[in-house]
Amino acid sequence: MRTALIILLIGTVAAAGCSRLKKDDGVRFDDQRFRIQAKKADRDDRTLFTVTVSPISRSVKGAREAGRYGGIEYCIQQYGTSLIKWSAGPDDAESALQINGDRLVFAGQCRP
Repeated sequence: MRTALIILLIGTVAAAGCSRLKKDDGVRFDDQRFRIQAKKADRDDRTLFTVTVSPISRSVKGAREAGRYGGIEYCIQQYGTSLIKWSAGPDDAESALQINGDRLVFAGQCRP
């Protein structure tokens, strides 16, 4: 099941590269549009990154998947791999999610 999800997400990332939405348009998950921002979290180590997804008020489920997508996209762009070790990620319990206003924040490390 997890392998199928990873393959599906890789396919989604590849397809997104072919028909890129404007950055401001965001991406759709759970039939809702989300804005995603992924960036390195450490000045010297670009394997460490954060992903911010908004607005989480549209759908927690969709925001989780948008965050996963953002992390995978970041790691593929930086290292050509979708392997991620999440320190705060999309599979965490809802009570453990890092929510800042109407934004969901994930943190992880690309595994080259």
